[in-house]
Amino acid sequence: MARSKVQKPPAPTQPFTPDPPVEELGDDLFSRQFKPWREWHTAVDFLTNLHIGVDDAQVFCSPQDPPDVIYQDAAFEIKEIMDEGRRRHDEVKQARQKAIRQPISHDYTSRSVIDLLPEDAGQLVLAQLEVLAGRYQSEVRAHTDMLFYVNKRDHWFDDGPMPSSALFVRYGWRSVSAVVASSVSLVFYASASAPKFLQDNCGKVRKRHERLIVDA
Repeated sequence: MARSKVQKPPAPTQPFTPDPPVEELGDDLFSRQFKPWREWHTAVDFLTNLHIGVDDAQVFCSPQDPPDVIYQDAAFEIKEIMDEGRRRHDEVKQARQKAIRQPISHDYTSRSVIDLLPEDAGQLVLAQLEVLAGRYQSEVRAHTDMLFYVNKRDHWFDDGPMPSSALFVRYGWRSVSAVVASSVSLVFYASASAPKFLQDNCGKVRKRHERLIVDA
C-alpha cells in the first residue's frame, strides 16, 4: 500500500506565535520545521535581557521574511554566529546516543575557556555583516533591525568596552544587535529611526541577571 503524503500546513498570512519542539516526541530543535521557534526564542531572550518589561505574548513571527520576528515597532532579522564547521544536527544525535548508552554521565573533562568581550562579539558581527552586505536591498535594511545570536563553544562572556557604533553605520541596517549565550544583550548601533528601546540601550551591555537601580 502506498503511503499517503503528509501535506504541509499552509504558510501563515498573519503574525503568529510558533509551536515549540517537544523533546518527548523526538522533535529535532534544529530542524527547519522549528526555525521560526528558534528565531522567536532568540528575540525573546534578547528583549528579556534589556529589562523593558517584554511580554512574550506580544512577540510574533512575521508571515513574510524579512523580518523574522516583530515586537511593537521592531522588525528583527535574525542570524546565528557559530563556530566554523559546527553541525548542530550532529551534536543532537551524538547527545541522544550518549544518553542511551550512558544515562548518567560522569564526564567531567575540563576544557579551556576563551573570554568573549563586547569588542570580540562586535568583530564577529562585523564579519557577518560583510557576508550579508549584498543579500538585502538597501530599503529593506533601512527598515530592519539585525539581530545576531552569538553561539560559540568554549567561550565565556566577560565585561569590557563596547565597540564604536560608527563601525556599523555603513551596512545600512536600522539597528544592529546581538544576544550572547541567551543571557547577554548588546546593542551595537541604533539609528534615529530605530525603536526607542533600542536607541536607549545602544552602546550598553545588558544582562539577564544584572543589578537594576530603582529610582526612589
